[in-house]
Amino acid sequence: MAEMMKKLFTFFVVLCAIFLAAPFSYAAVSVEQPFVFGDYIVKNNNAVYDVTVNTDGSHSYDGAGFIEIIDTAAPGIYNIDSLPVSTAIISVTVSQISPLTGASGPNFPFSAFQETHPPTTDGLGVARITIGATVSTSGSGIAYIDDTYSGTIQITINF
Repeated sequence: MAEMMKKLFTFFVVLCAIFLAAPFSYAAVSVEQPFVFGDYIVKNNNAVYDVTVNTDGSHSYDGAGFIEIIDTAAPGIYNIDSLPVSTAIISVTVSQISPLTGASGPNFPFSAFQETHPPTTDGLGVARITIGATVSTSGSGIAYIDDTYSGTIQITINF
């Protein structure tokens, strides 16, 4: 069994919000609730093991790969403003810019993004986007070091 090491998956998302209305524009983003995966020990990296945080606040992890230390998991909630007032939102896409990375060693790539959004921006031109996702171990057998891991995602809104 690989050496057990504590992992802090506190994840502060840096967002690049791109809005697909000709021409491209960028909006302000305020963090209502930071996206946090929780505190874990990675007890095995002999296969790919997952931690998932859902948009409803529930979370799960693979007990064969992780031991949960503190239940601090929370979806990311972001207010995106400076948008057109009361405008229909056609779609929202969330993608990884960089995986959760620590000082050295393997990282945790994102997959299975989830998001919820309102059907339209509000009367002030604000859309509240809630984000969930899965992160996974590498499965390489290399131990993860005790560190805080952070990454970057992008939110694209199509009007």
